Amino acid sequence: MAAKAQAPHIEVLEEDQNRINMFSRLHFKSQELERMLKSYKNALEEHEDASNELMLSDDDNVRFVVGECLVHIDKDAAEARLEKVTQDVHKEVEEKTAELEKVKAQLKELKATLYAKFGTQINLEESDGP
Repeated sequence: MAAKAQAPHIEVLEEDQNRINMFSRLHFKSQELERMLKSYKNALEEHEDASNELMLSDDDNVRFVVGECLVHIDKDAAEARLEKVTQDVHKEVEEKTAELEKVKAQLKELKATLYAKFGTQINLEESDGP
Protein backbone atom coordinates (compact mmCIF):
# COMPACT_ATOMS: atom_id res chain seq x y z
CA MET A 1 0.00 0.00 0.00
CA ALA A 2 1.34 3.37 -0.96
CA ALA A 3 1.01 6.04 1.67
CA LYS A 4 -0.46 9.35 0.57
CA ALA A 5 1.93 12.24 0.72
CA GLN A 6 0.76 14.56 3.45
CA ALA A 7 1.02 18.26 2.79
CA PRO A 8 2.87 20.06 5.54
CA HIS A 9 0.62 21.71 8.10
CA ILE A 10 0.64 25.47 7.76
CA GLU A 11 -0.62 27.48 10.68
CA VAL A 12 -3.31 29.99 9.81
CA LEU A 13 -2.54 33.21 11.63
CA GLU A 14 -5.06 35.94 12.39
CA GLU A 15 -3.60 38.12 9.63
CA ASP A 16 -4.00 35.21 7.18
CA GLN A 17 -7.63 34.78 8.20
CA ASN A 18 -8.16 38.52 7.76
CA ARG A 19 -6.70 38.29 4.24
CA ILE A 20 -8.95 35.34 3.41
CA ASN A 21 -11.98 37.24 4.73
CA MET A 22 -10.98 40.34 2.74
CA PHE A 23 -10.59 38.21 -0.38
CA SER A 24 -14.08 36.80 0.14
CA ARG A 25 -15.63 40.25 0.60
CA LEU A 26 -13.82 41.66 -2.43
CA HIS A 27 -14.76 38.65 -4.54
CA PHE A 28 -18.43 39.14 -3.65
CA LYS A 29 -18.11 42.86 -4.42
CA SER A 30 -16.55 42.14 -7.82
CA GLN A 31 -19.40 39.79 -8.71
CA GLU A 32 -21.94 42.42 -7.64
CA LEU A 33 -20.18 45.10 -9.70
CA GLU A 34 -20.14 42.82 -12.75
CA ARG A 35 -23.90 42.22 -12.34
CA MET A 36 -24.48 45.96 -12.06
CA LEU A 37 -22.40 46.65 -15.16
CA LYS A 38 -24.37 44.06 -17.11
CA SER A 39 -27.60 45.72 -15.99
CA TYR A 40 -26.31 49.17 -16.98
CA LYS A 41 -25.23 47.90 -20.39
CA ASN A 42 -28.70 46.43 -20.95
CA ALA A 43 -30.19 49.79 -19.97
CA LEU A 44 -27.93 51.54 -22.47
CA GLU A 45 -29.13 49.21 -25.22
CA GLU A 46 -32.73 49.97 -24.26
CA HIS A 47 -32.00 53.71 -24.31
CA GLU A 48 -30.46 53.38 -27.76
CA ASP A 49 -33.56 51.53 -28.97
CA ALA A 50 -35.80 54.21 -27.45
CA SER A 51 -33.74 56.93 -29.07
CA ASN A 52 -34.10 55.26 -32.46
CA GLU A 53 -37.85 54.94 -31.94
CA LEU A 54 -38.06 58.63 -31.07
CA MET A 55 -36.23 59.57 -34.27
CA LEU A 56 -38.65 57.50 -36.32
CA SER A 57 -41.74 58.82 -34.56
CA ASP A 58 -43.97 61.27 -36.41
CA ASP A 59 -45.91 62.26 -33.29
CA ASP A 60 -45.29 65.56 -31.53
CA ASN A 61 -46.23 64.01 -28.18
CA VAL A 62 -44.80 60.72 -27.03
CA ARG A 63 -45.18 58.49 -24.00
CA PHE A 64 -42.22 58.56 -21.63
CA VAL A 65 -41.67 56.35 -18.60
CA VAL A 66 -41.20 58.27 -15.36
CA GLY A 67 -40.81 55.85 -12.46
CA GLU A 68 -43.58 53.36 -13.05
CA CYS A 69 -45.84 55.72 -14.97
CA LEU A 70 -46.18 56.63 -18.62
CA VAL A 71 -46.57 60.35 -19.22
CA HIS A 72 -47.24 62.21 -22.44
CA ILE A 73 -44.58 64.81 -23.17
CA ASP A 74 -43.29 66.76 -26.14
CA LYS A 75 -40.98 64.79 -28.43
CA ASP A 76 -38.12 67.29 -27.99
CA ALA A 77 -38.45 67.10 -24.20
CA ALA A 78 -38.44 63.30 -24.38
CA GLU A 79 -35.27 63.34 -26.47
CA ALA A 80 -33.59 65.69 -23.98
CA ARG A 81 -34.66 63.55 -21.01
CA LEU A 82 -33.52 60.38 -22.72
CA GLU A 83 -30.15 61.96 -23.51
CA LYS A 84 -29.75 63.01 -19.84
CA VAL A 85 -30.68 59.55 -18.56
CA THR A 86 -28.26 57.94 -21.03
CA GLN A 87 -25.44 60.26 -19.93
CA ASP A 88 -26.16 59.38 -16.29
CA VAL A 89 -25.96 55.66 -17.07
CA HIS A 90 -22.70 56.16 -19.01
CA LYS A 91 -21.28 57.96 -15.97
CA GLU A 92 -22.34 55.08 -13.71
CA VAL A 93 -20.73 52.57 -16.08
CA GLU A 94 -17.45 54.50 -15.99
CA GLU A 95 -17.51 54.73 -12.18
CA LYS A 96 -18.39 51.06 -11.66
CA THR A 97 -15.79 49.96 -14.22
CA ALA A 98 -13.08 51.94 -12.41
CA GLU A 99 -14.22 50.50 -9.08
CA LEU A 100 -14.20 46.97 -10.51
CA GLU A 101 -10.65 47.42 -11.80
CA LYS A 102 -9.48 48.53 -8.33
CA VAL A 103 -11.20 45.54 -6.71
CA LYS A 104 -9.66 43.14 -9.23
CA ALA A 105 -6.20 44.58 -8.54
CA GLN A 106 -6.72 44.05 -4.81
CA LEU A 107 -7.95 40.51 -5.44
CA LYS A 108 -4.89 39.74 -7.54
CA GLU A 109 -2.58 41.01 -4.81
CA LEU A 110 -4.37 39.04 -2.08
CA LYS A 111 -4.44 35.91 -4.23
CA ALA A 112 -0.68 36.11 -4.78
CA THR A 113 -0.05 36.60 -1.06
CA LEU A 114 -2.31 33.74 -0.02
CA TYR A 115 -1.03 31.30 -2.64
CA ALA A 116 2.54 32.17 -1.65
CA LYS A 117 1.86 31.08 1.90
CA PHE A 118 -0.65 28.25 1.45
CA GLY A 119 0.19 26.93 -2.01
CA THR A 120 -2.21 24.18 -3.07
CA GLN A 121 -3.84 24.01 0.37
CA ILE A 122 -6.07 26.93 -0.55
CA ASN A 123 -8.31 27.33 -3.57
CA LEU A 124 -9.18 30.89 -4.60
CA GLU A 125 -10.26 30.11 -8.15
CA GLU A 126 -13.84 30.50 -9.29
CA SER A 127 -15.65 27.32 -10.11
CA ASP A 128 -17.94 27.06 -13.11
CA GLY A 129 -20.79 26.17 -10.79
CA PRO A 130 -22.80 22.98 -10.43
